[in-house]
Parts: sequence; structure tokens; C-alpha cells
Amino acid sequence: MAQQGIYKNPIFLNSVTHRSVRVAPVSNYLFAKSLNSVVIVGQEFLESAKFYPVVFSRSRDKEIVPVTILGLRDADNLFVSEEGAWKDGAYIPAFFRRYPFILANNVDQDGSFAVCVDSQFEGFGKKEGMALFNEKGEVTEEFNRVIEFLKNYQAQHAATKEMIRLLEEYGLFKDVSANITLPAGEKLGFTGLMMIDEMAMLNLEDGKVLNLFRRGFLSWIYAHLYSLSNFRSLMALAATNKGTKAENPAGDKPQPKAEKAAK
Repeated sequence: MAQQGIYKNPIFLNSVTHRSVRVAPVSNYLFAKSLNSVVIVGQEFLESAKFYPVVFSRSRDKEIVPVTILGLRDADNLFVSEEGAWKDGAYIPAFFRRYPFILANNVDQDGSFAVCVDSQFEGFGKKEGMALFNEKGEVTEEFNRVIEFLKNYQAQHAATKEMIRLLEEYGLFKDVSANITLPAGEKLGFTGLMMIDEMAMLNLEDGKVLNLFRRGFLSWIYAHLYSLSNFRSLMALAATNKGTKAENPAGDKPQPKAEKAAK
């Protein structure tokens, strides 16, 4: 899975050093062109499922995280053009929409966050763009909306972690792989993926199902399962980009293949 290394040099923002700094809006998504997957939060499942396969994977620190698959090859996002335009009408994951800003933990201050910006973003420090602070050093209304978006994203991330915890506790994950063969014989595939085990869901105790429903997680689960048919859409998109038709030797509904149940 692709790593989310789009922030080259994030720095903390403050009203003294950056009082007169402006940040121009993102003009293209070339920074996401080389990412064939991206981490999402649970609240994005329903929209993401309309366009991308939504699966699960383990991060570098071994935590299970939900991701959308954006391309079939390494370093190739099928939804970003050579000019940096996102595919018209397709949902843009919040991970990309928050760029170049991000929240970071304050040193020695548990539970608090500071706003950072990628200082290597081409729009940072421009004459035109969003002012971060006014002459009094107060956060501007426009920048405050950005901060609220970042805080909301952080809260959604926490809710998603709680869902993951429950799914693990209930034993609902299983390991899968996705295998695709292109017309020229090129074999593409993903390993290290996880999905919800439908049979395990059907056998889940009523009280646990009700708990998932009451907490709003059940709709996320079925959005994830519904989204798996989008592997076929990715094949078609890859074929369009290459001028060929992709093939799936397993049939006309490419689905991740189960390997073994996750412990």
C-alpha cells in the first residue's frame, strides 16, 4: 500500500512568525498523483464506496486502518490526470482536501493539537491567498473554518479507531488479496488487505449487531462490502487510460480473494 508522504516539511503555525503570511488555495492534485491508496475515516465510507474499493490494511505501526484503492499499480492514482485534475464528479478523500494543513500533537501537552502547514507547498507564503491571522494576531474567519475542518477530521479519525477496535474484538476481519490480469498478460495484485467477513457478520450475536447499529457502524460496514465491486471499475478505468480492455480470469465481478481469517 502507498505511504501517505505528501507533507514534505510541516511546520507549526503561530500568530507571531506567520502573522502576515498568506496561503493560496490548492490548484491541482499532483501531490496525490503517485498514491494508489489513501487512508479514510468511517464517515467517508458511504461517499467513497460510490467510486473506490474501500478495504482495510495495517499501517507501519501495525494498526488496522481503512483505505480507498485509487489505482492498480504502485505510484499511479487513476483519478488524477497528468495536469493534476481530480476525475470529474469523483469524491475527493478528506486526507487530500485538508492539504497543505494538518494537526499535530503539541509537545508535552496530552490531548492538544497545533495547526501545521507544509512549508514546501507551492502556495505557502504567496502574496495572494488566505490570510491566517489579522493585524491583531487573531485567527481569521477563513482560517478558522480550516481549523474546524481539521478538528472534525481528527474527531472522525477517533470514531473510526473505535469501530476498528470493535470489529477486531468481534473477530470480523479476514485477510484478502485482489488479483487482476491485463490483456498483455501483466498480473497486478494487492496483498496485505483485509475485509469484513460476511459469514462472521451473519453469525454475530444479536447484541453485538445491535451495538454496531446503534453506534452507526453497521452502515459503514455494508458500504465497505458494497464498494468491493469497484475493483471492476478500476480495471475499466485503467483500460481506458491504456486504450485496452482489462480482463479478470475469475469472472466478471472481480472481488478480493479471501486468504485466511485474521486473528
